[in-house]
Amino acid sequence: MHMAEAEREGASDPSTLRRARIVAAATVTIADYGLVGASFARIAERAGLPDSHLIVSHFKDKQQLIDEVTADILGTLERFVAQRMKDESTARGTLLAYLRAHIDHFGSHRVQLSALLAIFTYSGFKYSAAYRDGARALLTAVMRDGQARGEFRDFDANLMASLALSTLEGLPILLEARPDLDPTVYANAVEEVFDLATRRTE
Repeated sequence: MHMAEAEREGASDPSTLRRARIVAAATVTIADYGLVGASFARIAERAGLPDSHLIVSHFKDKQQLIDEVTADILGTLERFVAQRMKDESTARGTLLAYLRAHIDHFGSHRVQLSALLAIFTYSGFKYSAAYRDGARALLTAVMRDGQARGEFRDFDANLMASLALSTLEGLPILLEARPDLDPTVYANAVEEVFDLATRRTE
């Protein structure tokens, strides 16, 4: 449970609140200093803890804390995307909602995005491969459903899903290089590209 959820659900257990505060502080610290520079001392200071040893009482080592930060960021993203997709009744709407939801979330969660980019960059495929496999499977299913319904033209659904994911994965790097980029403009372009790439033409 991250800090916002702990507060929203009225968690009163001091241990739960402190753990959530540590995860939130670690996220910001990783975004600011990178994975290597995010020491327990810096995280403890950001979390308002008097001693970095208090972190060890919740996380046995830095790797476990990084795992928790990653799960927190990705979990929040997945819930946001699922909420956007749930009311769509067509494959086209589901696909476009999936793409725009990711971009909207990335644009409004820059700190979390920077932290995730730092973790993925440093850790290679340890985290990103598992997340990507699940996302590709979901998108492939959406595209095959659209083909079965006659909404989408004939194409390699798995390959198209991989292309869509690559487009989303490129945004964090682009935002790091161009922080002034308007995510809405990017989302509009991505929607247009994949709408044209998948739609069936008479």
